[in-house]
Amino acid sequence: MPSNATPDHFPSSQSSGVQVFLLTDVEGSTYRWEEYPAAMQEALERHDKLLYEAIGNRGGHVFKTVGDSFHTVFSSPIAAVAAALEAQRALTAEDFSATEGFQVRMAVHAGPVELRSGDYFGPGINRAARLLLVAYGGQVLISGTVADLLQGKLPADATLFDLGRHRFRDLPGAEQVFQLVAPGIQSAFPPLRSLGAVVHQLPHPLTPLVGRDREISEILHRLERCRLLTLIGAGGAGKTRLAIEAGYRLATVYPDGVWFIELGLLDDPQLVAEQICGVVGVPVQSGGTAVASAVGFLREKRALLIIDNCEHLVSAAAAVAEAISSECASMSVLGTSREPLGVSGESIFRVPNLSFPTPDELAVSEALQFPAVRLFVDRANAVAEAFELSDENLQAVVDICTQVDGIPLAIELAVPRLRMMRPDALAARLKDSFRPLDRGSRTVPLRQRTLSTMFEWSYNLLDEPEQTLLRRLAVFAGGWTADSAAAVVAGNPVAEDEVLELIVSLADKSLVTAVLSTGETRYRLLETTRQYALDKLRENGEKGRRRRLAEFMGSFYGEANRQWPTMSTVEWTTRYRPEIDNLRASLEWAFGSDGDIAIALQLTSFTLRLWDEMALLPERERWFRMATLAIAETTPADVAARLWLGRTSVSAHGDRTSFEPASKAADLFRGLEDKLGLGEGLMKAGASLLTPQQVDVAVLYLDEALATLSSLGPTKQLASCLRSRAVAYYFAGDFEAARASITHSSAVAKSLGDTQGIANAFIAKGELEFAAGDVDAAIATARNLIESEHANRRQLALALGNLTAYLLAGNHRTEAKLTAFNGLHKARAIGWPAAITRMVEHLAVIAALEGDLERAALLVGYTEGFYARDTASREVTELVGYDRLCEMLAKDVAATLLADLRAEGAALTEGEAVSLALTS
Repeated sequence: MPSNATPDHFPSSQSSGVQVFLLTDVEGSTYRWEEYPAAMQEALERHDKLLYEAIGNRGGHVFKTVGDSFHTVFSSPIAAVAAALEAQRALTAEDFSATEGFQVRMAVHAGPVELRSGDYFGPGINRAARLLLVAYGGQVLISGTVADLLQGKLPADATLFDLGRHRFRDLPGAEQVFQLVAPGIQSAFPPLRSLGAVVHQLPHPLTPLVGRDREISEILHRLERCRLLTLIGAGGAGKTRLAIEAGYRLATVYPDGVWFIELGLLDDPQLVAEQICGVVGVPVQSGGTAVASAVGFLREKRALLIIDNCEHLVSAAAAVAEAISSECASMSVLGTSREPLGVSGESIFRVPNLSFPTPDELAVSEALQFPAVRLFVDRANAVAEAFELSDENLQAVVDICTQVDGIPLAIELAVPRLRMMRPDALAARLKDSFRPLDRGSRTVPLRQRTLSTMFEWSYNLLDEPEQTLLRRLAVFAGGWTADSAAAVVAGNPVAEDEVLELIVSLADKSLVTAVLSTGETRYRLLETTRQYALDKLRENGEKGRRRRLAEFMGSFYGEANRQWPTMSTVEWTTRYRPEIDNLRASLEWAFGSDGDIAIALQLTSFTLRLWDEMALLPERERWFRMATLAIAETTPADVAARLWLGRTSVSAHGDRTSFEPASKAADLFRGLEDKLGLGEGLMKAGASLLTPQQVDVAVLYLDEALATLSSLGPTKQLASCLRSRAVAYYFAGDFEAARASITHSSAVAKSLGDTQGIANAFIAKGELEFAAGDVDAAIATARNLIESEHANRRQLALALGNLTAYLLAGNHRTEAKLTAFNGLHKARAIGWPAAITRMVEHLAVIAALEGDLERAALLVGYTEGFYARDTASREVTELVGYDRLCEMLAKDVAATLLADLRAEGAALTEGEAVSLALTS
């Protein structure tokens, strides 16, 4: 660009060099032309007229139209952006309902091009086109190049929202991308569909996929034609590996994500839909089913759901898959199972074993054309140095592939034996191992044998301690360490001091996988191996290992509970988070028909800190609700005290439902002379009563808690109590005392490495600044927390809610709206009703400010109904917005209509209120 070029001075808009482009396109036009040809004809005429007017008003030039796409060039970036805004506002104001919501996406970019025959060629127009492709209907994207050239000059009321750096297909480098935000145009959209924003939650395979090109092509082809596909086949046939590979290949096709749902760790059919909700990040709505919650969230999504290992929960998996595929028109479901799901619309793909040559004479080059041989050679090169397929070992390799029937996992299990024997010896050993299985089944062809044959072979090669260890290790649902294995699986004939050596031996045989990390080494069984080992455990009639695991989890998390008050958050989560799947499995067993309720209650009582640190709020609620309902006279007082503590609310201040369980916990801890527990119980009781209107009674509890905890030295409980006492101070208007208490709280948290405490101190500081009238300081504090690494998911949702309120108070409406959308999605993802309600009320204020008073009245009716249940209260931050909202509604909405709308809003479900709040 010439050195004298500025945002208002570019070369002629009809020349080569650096040019500014505005590209537009109608989203989903092909479908609309097919369904509504007459309406589309009329809509396109209005569309063209509005675009030509907006472009002409800003001095732009339309140099090409392709169907409903406009390619335009401008002499300055501000003119292009202004034209885009004018056009998008005009289009948004039009009624295109006859075509199911006709929407136009737009992109503005500047770059070097060459003008030839009235058209532009080169990097500038190419990148503009790629930017347009990742936008959504109604969205205006601005490249980082244009944002830099604008130098802060934007149309009135418009801002740029930073969407981060993104890569585009076939183009080098990444581009900073911004969204144009302004009144009169839509502002909430899913993540961009660029290479840098691929949304997926897929395992990362450690080895390449070998010999499956044809199968992958068929799976991708099937998924283009049907929305429910099940890969079926024997264990070890490679169903999961194929599904994962398909997921990666399709990651850019599904803009709303590719999600991997592992069912192998579950025993309870009721948990299938809950597992899906947990992975995709949607809470199970109170009063509804997990299936309904999943369907409601996915109904408008275009995503791929991979449901793996359905065979042992086939009925439950089938019900969920059928509900999603029938009710979510843009969703696709890919399942893996040993049998079909058996639901309407299901397409079945039988995963074949890898093909292998016949034992007849053939050349090495010919053998390598067969996938089974290629996989054998590939894996052999990984475990045996410089393995090569040669004329000398060719027959043995073909023999091995034939004997294991080309089953991929069987080959994976056989190859590590090459460390100890040559291929011919391995082939002979394998043949001998199968002999006992052939007896009595001479009419069964070898090709009909499944992976169980390979497992039997591998299992029979183990000595008795190894066999016993493999069986017992199957009780671990989430892997294990050497210490946990020794505690759970040791016992005749496995000596405790031999456990690690035996685990390493099983790892060498590819029956155990080592998971190396910066922390302690963990081990796990492949799920197919685990299922086989569980079957062997049952066959041997060996009971009591799930009890041993639950008892170990009780000891492990009992220690976690004792360590938590003074251990740094990073160290604590690194040590105790990895066992969460084993904890879940133990809780399911302990509360089940074969379990032990005493173990269940004790184990649950130790888990409060884990659920809170991980912000797993619905799970916390589930286990502690079950446990407190089962408390009996025989329940030890310390267990009951911890369980009642777990029934208190994470909403902290003003949730009166927490008072009774907190008081019960405090009374029990007092009787036990447990000062730390007593202080925490009193603190939570006081916090439950603490509202701006009621400070005196709450302070009685908080002051006793503070005196009790202060005598014990620095603890996380003390840091928390100091924060609650600070809230009481600024509720009473004593801002200096509040500031001192927050400073003290922060110092205690920092001395302990308590990241939750540090984040909570930030939150309290922002609230104090806002209550004291310093809105700009409150905004800065909230932003600092959100940008830091201290906040967990719960605190991030809370901070986004507070920041929304501060921004509204400072009249930063556009940023407030985007922040509220973000916060509402995060609050929904962790299942926190109080935070959801706060966000809904903030969005009600925004709706009123935008003139949508009826929607605002409906939303405030919902929030008033929620707060009337005493499960949370409005603090100063929420009261400011609520009072402002009520004043606007009372002024501009007739009293009778307002009362009716509030009553209608109070009857909304949470899901209905959220959908209404997110309406732009």
